[in-house]
Amino acid sequence: MKRTSKKRKLKNKKSEIIIISAISLCLFFIMSFLAVNIFKGKVFEINATKIANDDSSVKNITISAIGDIMAHDDQLKAQFDKDNNTYSFNNNFKYVKPYISNSDLAIGNLETTLAGPKAKYSSFPKFNSPDELADAIKDSGVDIVSTINNHTYDRGSDGVYRTLDVLNSKDIEHVGTQKNDEDENFLIKDVDGVKLGITAYSYGQVYGSTTALNGLNIDYNDINNLNIFNSSYVDIAFNEIKDTLDVMNNKESDLQVVILHWGDEYTRQPNEFQKELAKKLCDYGVDIIIGSHPHMVQPIEMIKSDENDNETLVIYSLGNFLSNQRNEILNKKYTEDGVIVNIDINKNLNTGETKISNVEYIPTWVNKYNNKNGKLTYEIIPLINEKQFSKIDNLPLDKAKKSYDNTTSIIGSSDIINVAK
Repeated sequence: MKRTSKKRKLKNKKSEIIIISAISLCLFFIMSFLAVNIFKGKVFEINATKIANDDSSVKNITISAIGDIMAHDDQLKAQFDKDNNTYSFNNNFKYVKPYISNSDLAIGNLETTLAGPKAKYSSFPKFNSPDELADAIKDSGVDIVSTINNHTYDRGSDGVYRTLDVLNSKDIEHVGTQKNDEDENFLIKDVDGVKLGITAYSYGQVYGSTTALNGLNIDYNDINNLNIFNSSYVDIAFNEIKDTLDVMNNKESDLQVVILHWGDEYTRQPNEFQKELAKKLCDYGVDIIIGSHPHMVQPIEMIKSDENDNETLVIYSLGNFLSNQRNEILNKKYTEDGVIVNIDINKNLNTGETKISNVEYIPTWVNKYNNKNGKLTYEIIPLINEKQFSKIDNLPLDKAKKSYDNTTSIIGSSDIINVAK
């Protein structure tokens, strides 16, 4: 009986071992299965996160726009070096240069001619500035200037074409005027893989077969080399610009940029012509409108088309970037204010979708003072950080702050448009 009991115990022991082994084996397979699948899931999750965070398929660029660049009589005197008998405008841009040159593409409005010393330098009502102004513009980081505005023809044909020659020699691209009919009246600019189609137009006075700028009739041989729209009728103006856009579209640009010299001088709000023309260009598919001429900062807004899903960033007026138009001279206090508008653009390299992701603006103010040697000095001040104001010599803080308030109050902010901090 004892032996039989021992055998049973051995048999039961073996059964227990078999059962435990079977259970252990099952647990091993279950754990292995779970581990593998959890690992796979983790790998998938990691890869998905990596793909989501991989920005190699997205190209980001920033383009900047600045307003009217002009040289009045007092500026010509201030920038002249009697010892060397030369001009230099570099000091005008020294404080804004870091912000302009940091952009992938910077665009400005050259509201003067570079007709040369033989034509004699002058300002209002007919502008002709030293070539050294172009040197300073280039040195500041500006890549493209619009050469079409109401002062383009101030020195006639010679002034138009010499201006282009000077800009070419300084490696500054230009748009709005051309040397001959065969030249395209727009640019296709590849900015780090993002193609921008850029054209520029100015209002003009059209009377029958005669077109004029600043009261000066355009010679028949020059008319096709200047991008001018009829400022009397919005539909005609749009169709004139559309003719260029139709051709530009064939070049397959990612975004369309139209620079417009429009609006009423010394006003802080766009007129109905500006609003209607902007709406038509939005309906057409233009992405960015950069405005100048009023000599005062006007609003910036995103407008939506009623005919399609297009949206257009409209900068109605950038104001004066550099000039001698001042409150004490014109009794128009807002002419001292300007703005640098930085536009962030994203392009999905897989889909080709290109869009504006953010708009940030930096108010600017033209400071004018006599330095320690008694020499008249002009400096464009970026009003981005009040803490930096103390580092700028001869800066009247009250005027700088007032200018900042002027600009931020007219532009304001939105989901996509904000003042730089």
